[in-house]
Amino acid sequence: MLITGTSMLTATFDAFDTTQTVVQIMVGDVVTLKAGGPRMTVTYVGAIARKTGEWLVCQWFDDHGELRQETFAQDEVWRQPRSIPAGLVHKFVRGVAV
Repeated sequence: MLITGTSMLTATFDAFDTTQTVVQIMVGDVVTLKAGGPRMTVTYVGAIARKTGEWLVCQWFDDHGELRQETFAQDEVWRQPRSIPAGLVHKFVRGVAV
């Protein structure tokens, strides 16, 4: 049977397209570890002695209100929004969420 007056639509995609948007992390950005953990502020992005590539120096306050600082590889963290949604804000009294 031959049908006339119809057209066939086709679509193609590149199954091997592995390009991804790389998020540039900058000083002042808020990040969290991909493995989980507190929100941290990036205070330095760049080379670190005896380590190849660009590294992040991050600071955050622990559960006791103490300032902490650590160095992380960029692929260990996710960039987060700078503001915290209202449902995630907790009041702390003497290091304990209330």
